[in-house]
Amino acid sequence: MLQVSPRVAPHSGTGSSSENGPEAGVRQALDVVAQSATCYTGLLRMMRSPRWKRLLRANTEPLREARLLEAPLRERLAHGEGGSPGLLRQRQRLEVLARKRLAHFTRRGGASLDEVLGRLESVLSEPRPQPPGGDEPVLLEGRQGLRHVLSWPGTWVFALLAITNRYGLERFGRPAPMLFAGGALVLYYYLRCTGRFWLTSKRLMWQPRFGEPVQVSLASIGARGISALPAWGEVRVEGDRSLTVRHACHAGLLASLVDLHRQSPFAGAVDGTPRVHEVSVLPAWRAPESSRSAPPAEPGVAVLRPGYAAFLPAERYAEVFRGLTGPGARKPEADVTVELLVEHMRLLSEPEFDVRMRQAVLASGGELWHADELRSGPAAERGRVRLGARGVGMELLADAAQAEATDRIVRRWAA
Repeated sequence: MLQVSPRVAPHSGTGSSSENGPEAGVRQALDVVAQSATCYTGLLRMMRSPRWKRLLRANTEPLREARLLEAPLRERLAHGEGGSPGLLRQRQRLEVLARKRLAHFTRRGGASLDEVLGRLESVLSEPRPQPPGGDEPVLLEGRQGLRHVLSWPGTWVFALLAITNRYGLERFGRPAPMLFAGGALVLYYYLRCTGRFWLTSKRLMWQPRFGEPVQVSLASIGARGISALPAWGEVRVEGDRSLTVRHACHAGLLASLVDLHRQSPFAGAVDGTPRVHEVSVLPAWRAPESSRSAPPAEPGVAVLRPGYAAFLPAERYAEVFRGLTGPGARKPEADVTVELLVEHMRLLSEPEFDVRMRQAVLASGGELWHADELRSGPAAERGRVRLGARGVGMELLADAAQAEATDRIVRRWAA
């Protein structure tokens, strides 16, 4: 690596006066300009290559050298020493190309060429992300394969071309070009548009079938860093990295869960493992205890805890979501159910779970009864259990998977 000093220190003792005079400064300025021109030429050659990421990962020395040359070069240019038009054009081309290469990883660029080169060097020096292991629980994962080819716009374009050229195929009887084009499109989709994603409590990772894996830290995602097109199966995330998951069958769910776990109370407080065990979540219906002229029962979810029972309306999933994330959060997609949100609330601590459950009840217009006021009553149908108080009750649907937890909680109520 070239070592560049922005100034020449004066010599002490005897020596030639020309070494400390104006000629030494001019000579040093010319050296800086010559080193910069050589460095820029090599760096531009590497960054213009189709294999630029591989080349720069194998040798980040040119990036570091260009950064070291920035300060003395700017100083010389500011004093008008050796700033040739060719070098200025070369430096401008390098800055434009460096910003373009950095945008491949993140939209957070830099104010100066020094900052852009520094961030690019930092990104390329990081180890490649690895899929979650056994010590990192996965909240959601999905795989994109050929079964999602119908969500690709190229499929619809090809279908439109095939329909509009049907007359030519029937008249001239040459379907081979169209079949070849269709096969080429399917092969392109399989090689370039398929892959796999993982969402954990800390990061979102996308592994394409061919290419480099990309991950983004959930803590680095801002309020407007998530955009989704569920109809096309696309989720775009902007954080410390730029990441796009395409043709995902759970695009809406993925976008909502990323938004949920990037902020309080989930961000930095959960590890993906349930921490609330004394809870039973059952399908339920809310209705007044009086059967005369009663409105239809409202479907929802019953949450039973040792100290209380709560009812959350099933159609108020958006209000429950905003009760957890705040009023300014984006509206979740329809596949974000109340049951799913309750399951993710179980990742919190028990005190935090109870606090958030009360907030969810208030936000959704649900019901909450304390254990000492709950009483049972006759259910309208067999296989159901009726609980309630204060003139409002709910019927729980018996669930074999939740039977043990339900019995344990109800016994604690009686005690």
